[in-house]
This record gives sequence, C-alpha cells and structure tokens, in this order.
Amino acid sequence: MSIPSYSNACIAPSLSGTSVYLVGVPAANEGTLEVNLINLSSIESPTATFVNQSSFFVWNSAAPKACFAYPGNLGDTNSPVVMQQFGVNSYFTNIYPNGTIDFPTNFQSMGYVSPKLFSFTGAVGTLNWYTAMTNASSLLTNSPWVGVRLNATLGVNSTRDYDISTFPTTSALLSVGTYVASSNTPAQGYHVVFDNQGAGIIYTTLDSSAPIFTSLDRVLTLSSPTPVNMGGIILTSNAFSLTMGSVGYILDKASDGSTVLYSITPGTSSQLQRVSIPGNVPTFSSILTATPLGNQIITFGSSSNGASTFYSFNTVTNAWSGTALVKPNIPSTPGGGNSGGNGGSGSNGGNSGNSSKTPIGAIVGGVVGGLVVIALIAFFVIRHRRRPAKPTQLAAAPTSYQDPSKMHNPAATPLMDQNYVLQQQQMAQNQMVQQQPYQQQPYQQPYQQQQVPMPQQQAPLPQQPYGVQPQQQDLYAFQTQPLSPVQHQGTPVIFQAQTSEPYTYTPPTLVPAAEPVSPNIFQPQNSESSPSATYNQSSYVGPTSSVHSPMTPASQAYTPTSSHTPSNPQFTPAQGDSYAL
Repeated sequence: MSIPSYSNACIAPSLSGTSVYLVGVPAANEGTLEVNLINLSSIESPTATFVNQSSFFVWNSAAPKACFAYPGNLGDTNSPVVMQQFGVNSYFTNIYPNGTIDFPTNFQSMGYVSPKLFSFTGAVGTLNWYTAMTNASSLLTNSPWVGVRLNATLGVNSTRDYDISTFPTTSALLSVGTYVASSNTPAQGYHVVFDNQGAGIIYTTLDSSAPIFTSLDRVLTLSSPTPVNMGGIILTSNAFSLTMGSVGYILDKASDGSTVLYSITPGTSSQLQRVSIPGNVPTFSSILTATPLGNQIITFGSSSNGASTFYSFNTVTNAWSGTALVKPNIPSTPGGGNSGGNGGSGSNGGNSGNSSKTPIGAIVGGVVGGLVVIALIAFFVIRHRRRPAKPTQLAAAPTSYQDPSKMHNPAATPLMDQNYVLQQQQMAQNQMVQQQPYQQQPYQQPYQQQQVPMPQQQAPLPQQPYGVQPQQQDLYAFQTQPLSPVQHQGTPVIFQAQTSEPYTYTPPTLVPAAEPVSPNIFQPQNSESSPSATYNQSSYVGPTSSVHSPMTPASQAYTPTSSHTPSNPQFTPAQGDSYAL
C-alpha cells in the first residue's frame, strides 16, 4: 500500500518503536477520519498499513491536526494516541492499537486556534496535560489561554480550565512544551511562548489530576515566568514545534528554503540554541508535521510532485536521513530566522581550518580597539571629575565671619551668616538700652544652639513645650525672627538677598493677610504689661518696672485667660484655656 497523502495530517509514535500512526481526512471523502500505520524500518522506502476509519461530519480535511501518545501509559499494550483537530470544530478522539476509534469529543463554546499554540506540558499515567490558546476568552480571566487534561481511557472525562494563575501573551507566534517524567501527580512541565516581537517567556507548569468540584480546584497552573535567551534567533511564521520529553524542538524555514532546527531545555537552561547539523537537510516546504520516535524526530510532508515523504533526524548524531536532502547555504551567525550557535558548519566543508585564522585576527583587533576605547573613556571620566574640584572648595563655609553690610555682594554670603549678623546687631542695640547682664547668656545661647542645624535649612525646629523660663522673660520681645512652637509644621519662607539692591531684611509672612497686623508680643504672667511695639528697626525701650523676683516652679507654667488671649496668629487657642501646640 502506498503512503496516503493528506493536506492536514498528524503523526504519533506507536508502541513498536519503528512505526508511526498517520491520521488524516482525505479531501475526496470529507467527514471520514483515516488511520494508517507507517513502518519506518527504511526511512527512504516506508510502507503503510490501513488500520481503521471513522465517519463523523465534524472531521474536516482543511482543519489542522495534532497527534500525541500517552508517555506515562506506554506499559499498556493497548495505550492509545490522541488526535486533536483545531478550528471551529475542535474535536478530539483516542485511537487504540487494536483499531478502536472513540467517538469525537469537544469542549462547548470554544475551539483551539492552532497546533502551533498547543503545548504538551505534562504526562503521568493515563493523563496528558496541555496549555493551549483558544478562540474565546473567559469572562473571569479575560485570557484565551486554558489548561487541558486529556484522559487515555475515557475521553469524556477530559477537562479544561481557564484559570491557570498566570496568563501568557495574546500575541503569541509559537509555543512549545516539555514535561518531567513522573509516575505521580502533581506533574511538572514547562510552557514556552514566543511572541511576534522576537521574545520568549518560559512558564513552569504544575498539573493536577484531582477532579474539579469547586472553584478552587485547578487542572493546570502556570508560574515563574522567565525570559528566553533568544541569542539573536528570530523565528518565522513557518516555525512549528514538538515535544521530546524534557527537550523542546522547533523546526523553521531558513532563508535558502532548507530546514533549520532549534532546541530548548527549559528545566536546565533558558537558552534557545540552533542545532548544529554537519550534513544535508530536508527542504522545509515538504514538511508538515513531526513527532518523536525514540531518539529520533520523524517528519511527514509532501514532495513537489505531491508524493508523501518522511524524514528522520537522529538527536544523538545530529544527522538527517531521507530522500532528496539538500546542502544548506545559510550563515552561521544569528539573524533573519536562520541564526544560532555554531550551526551551518557543514557549509564550510574542508575550508574550516583556513577560515578559523580570520576570526582570530578580528578578535585580537577588537580586543586592542576595546582597550583603547576604555582608556579614552577612563581619561575623560577622570578629567571630568577633577574639573569641579576648585569650585567645590570655594563653596565651603568660611572659617571667619565677614560682615555682609561691608560687602558689595550680599548674595554671596551664606544665609546663616546673614541672619546671624542681623541678630547680633539687634542684640547689641537691645543690650545698650536695657543694660541687663543676666539676659546676655540666654540670648547668645539660643543662637549658638541654632548654628549647627541652620546650614541644613530643611531640618525642622524641634518642638518645645510652650513655657517661660525666668531668664528668658524678654527673649521673645527682641528676637528678629519669632520662634514659634508650631513653625515647623509649615514650609518656612527663607529670605533671599538680592544682589542688585541693598541688604534689607524682610520678616517672613507665615499667614497671608489683606493688611499687615502688628503682632502682640507675648508678655509672661505676673509681669507688668508693656505697650505693643511695632516690629521695626527702631531702638528698643525697656520696661520701666524693676527686675522681677525669680519665679517659682509653680508660676512658670503659663495659664492664659480668656481676657488675655494672644492675638498672634501663630498660636490658636483650643477649647478652654489651653493652647494647641
């Protein structure tokens, strides 16, 4: 019997190890699914044996198909292969060695997009797990990706689940799966998705055999997305994949029309690499589908005259077998979908020894040029770092005080020094009038304490309890900038001197007002009230009363009354007689 020809067929390994199942629908007999057993003892002259056929209107010759064995069930002499049809009528069925073909089964309201986006990601016992893209999105996940569990003994017990935890891109070009051989569940595998932008992501799959009873039960979950190291490889739209246990293979069309082969082992590496093939390869246009058979990759296609052809690739020797093999003529460097590793060495033939001298010279020249570039970069970096050294030194705080009033450029004086000078001048004026020696030390001490944090300018003033110390009775009466307990709550308005105008101090405005209001200076309790003086540059006139006697601890706490509420807007009385700090 000659090899049948199908426009959309699939192949799967048989239990014999030397033959494969060929499944397809002839265009002349729509609705009839045919199963053939192909003996590949001689790959150049295969023989076909008809097994069985099944007639249902759902089978379509134009619909793509994919076939898989159940690797966890190979000990059963009647272990089936599953045939999955894609498109609107995404039906599947189990085909057994004794010729039995199950009734077609499908999942309602959904269909699988393509065998290129249907990854084999788990196998334990009589169960297979797949990660697939569908033509419908779930309202729950808003993603077309699903987890699928197919049953070898009873197809109607198969399950699909949209909730897979992590969802790959919807602009996927190709996917390939791998699985970890195991006899127990949960099974583990990997799902690799390549998008249309030349990138890929690896997902770890965890496969469950538990029945779905609640919304918390899952068929398959994806996790730990990891980028694929593409190595400059760009896949084309012609690429398709197959799973060989822990290794995923991708067959693609090279620029010269030949077949290029890539591999990835996501369990150990994220690197996608081109398989080096020293000999001839098949023409890609003649390849339609592929399947693993032992340590070989078996491909099926049709030749230019319409005849069916088989090719075999040995993954140990990296050699193709079959008829009409061609010598590839593709570059060995990455790019244009023909890239990868050290492939294409067969095109160099016996000239590989001479060609190795040129790369050495190029490498040496590149190293020398790189060292020169690094030296130049280091020179400019060092020069750039040394250039601002002098300006930085000049900007340091001066070691001696300089009076801003005697300088033509007050703006060059640090802000702290400007405020300090003004305060010193006013302090001297107040001291000349009051002649109170015991107030000198308290007056200097606050400014000495402020000299440390003032250069930072952004550090808030520490909040102090509102109280009056005996030696600080007149402190708030002559300070240039009032020190309010709530001043740190707002953004301070910092005085900036203008270089084009004389140095003039303007007190900060903490609360905007239509008209300036003269503040009432706080007067401690048990002291004679003094008239409210407007804050200006005039000389200070001290009180006529004599020096008060020292206060006792009980009299130090200030207790305002409703008739003597400070009008300064910095202090807002709360309910009662206490002040909110």
